[in-house]
Amino acid sequence: MLSVSEAAELNVPADVVWKTLGDFGAADRYLDLVERCELQRNGGSVERLLHLRGGGLVHERLVLACPHDRALRYTIVDSPLPVADYVSTVRVDAIDGGRCRVSWSATFDPQGAAEEQARDAVAAIYRMGFDGLRRLHAA
Repeated sequence: MLSVSEAAELNVPADVVWKTLGDFGAADRYLDLVERCELQRNGGSVERLLHLRGGGLVHERLVLACPHDRALRYTIVDSPLPVADYVSTVRVDAIDGGRCRVSWSATFDPQGAAEEQARDAVAAIYRMGFDGLRRLHAA
């Protein structure tokens, strides 16, 4: 099992960033590779379908949302990413009134790619998310 952990400081209040990240259906607002994000219910689960620019689909399931801690956990059900048994946690912590730290981590097994390639693919998506959040919340 591999792990990836990335973090970034943003010059945005934690509650503002959490309002975006805590909305499980808002990934298309901060991930450039996502053209459209579609929420659906499957039994008692909340799931999202990330329709990727240029084709492709990522199917994810929300496992835990904790607004008090500004954290959520989700799994990948199906994806073109070279990963299996993927579980990710994203968390927003206040640094002070106007800044926050976003931490995004995952554990997974590589699938159809070398360990380094799988790790790099996941880390690149997290960094893309940080950049997208900065753009979205630019003053």
